[in-house]
Amino acid sequence: MDVVGLGALNVDLIYEVDPSLLGLETGRERVGSYHEFENLLNSLKSKAKLRIKNGGGSAANTIYALAKMGFSCGYLGKVGKDGEGDFLLEGLMKVGVNTEKVKREGKSGLCVVLLGKGKDRSIIILPHTNDTFSYSDLDPEYVDEAEFLHMSSFLGELPFEAQKRIARKTRAKISFDPGEPHASKGMKELSPILERTFILFPTGREVEILTHQDYKEGSRELLKLGIEIVACKLGERGSYILCQEEELEILPQRGRIVDSTGAGDVYAAGFLAGLLKKLSLVECARLATLAASQGIRGFGRKTYPGQEILSGFTKKGR
Repeated sequence: MDVVGLGALNVDLIYEVDPSLLGLETGRERVGSYHEFENLLNSLKSKAKLRIKNGGGSAANTIYALAKMGFSCGYLGKVGKDGEGDFLLEGLMKVGVNTEKVKREGKSGLCVVLLGKGKDRSIIILPHTNDTFSYSDLDPEYVDEAEFLHMSSFLGELPFEAQKRIARKTRAKISFDPGEPHASKGMKELSPILERTFILFPTGREVEILTHQDYKEGSRELLKLGIEIVACKLGERGSYILCQEEELEILPQRGRIVDSTGAGDVYAAGFLAGLLKKLSLVECARLATLAASQGIRGFGRKTYPGQEILSGFTKKGR
């Protein structure tokens, strides 16, 4: 396989509403309790419009995008023995993702995404069975068959321990998108993963959380851990790419923004696609930027690019 994903699997419910009307902070991601979720969903029925029910989870979005581009992908994670679990698996299988190693138990994870007028998001997650994922749910030999293992954050400690353990053992190159939940654990806690990471996909804020420095100086600190490439996502400012030989600042693709949820995940997919196609670093970064710009033109995964982005990118001379 080209890439195996490992991370939380959630059903995303994307609403258009100003988060402040519900007393919620914009631009943040956090865990909610069952009762908070119940009250929030009741409030949303009268105050907001449900735009889309979508499969979600950072690593799952990246794997979905890569599979849609034509790459061979598998997934490791956990969904519930419920209709939401069926929904999540069917969505991945539809684009060709191998889900035979996804475990089923309990209730599926849920994520409510609130989009304000400025497309600022507030995200509240109810992890459910994601938090029960453990190393015993992994198949190390399956992971070793892939060129890349792409990981993103879980919220529970049990799956985090599983990620650290597989990072130490796997022969696959590790692609890691930490997210704020993992970045907030700090460098010491994350070092078993970071020291084995080939390419890191943090946001500028996550670099600052991890290193207590700005994203440029912080990226240089991260390279000292043995990371080959730091691809720092800067939102509307583009991205900053650093490795031992090169330093790049890539401008964003301008265009209409409908839903920025998952933009960073599609960026990671585009970058990994470039690496798998043996493109240069700058070509990988430009392909990632192009992929992300297409992904935000619609709600959820509707506008994620397909195989045409690769042929079109090559024809245009990259």
